[in-house]
Amino acid sequence: MNTLPPVSFPSHELPNLDRFAAATRGAESVYISVSGQSMQVLGTGTTPGGRSVAWVAPDVDTTRLFTAALEHSYGAGIARSVARELGLEPSPGKPLSSRTVMQALDMARTASQALSGVDFVTRLDCSASAQGTGFKAACQALGLDPSGLDPQRRQDIDQAMQLRFEQAAAQGRSPVAPEAAQAWLRELLRA
Repeated sequence: MNTLPPVSFPSHELPNLDRFAAATRGAESVYISVSGQSMQVLGTGTTPGGRSVAWVAPDVDTTRLFTAALEHSYGAGIARSVARELGLEPSPGKPLSSRTVMQALDMARTASQALSGVDFVTRLDCSASAQGTGFKAACQALGLDPSGLDPQRRQDIDQAMQLRFEQAAAQGRSPVAPEAAQAWLRELLRA
């Protein structure tokens, strides 16, 4: 029988993706169990006779908690896309297959990397330090001479832009549209 030692955490906390991934090692599926004031991510398996074994708590929805952990780590947009693609629907009391957990994690990582690549190009285009085309266009729209900004001001603008890109990604609004990045630049240049 493939079982794992429980990974406990307070019931007011969401399990993180590392706990789900750890529970999939050597197990066919995972589920969340509530024991007193703590939850546990457990593995399920098969007895030598071929019988499936699981500890099921009917009021706990492992799939919902897993998609919430995906959203917390990768943002709402990626979590919704992965859930839709894999058909992750609420299933109280039912385990989530380890294969599905690993597929979802792989899809989320891949999507995040792809979106980061698109944002990287937009960030580079809007870079004040690199005098990207988007930066020059924002300066031109405001009637500013790009060469008139000192290096420290350029670095400050780039840092502020980086923060906005990170916030957008955390909120599931990635990739950032070039028009939105232009608006941010114009706002920062006016300040």
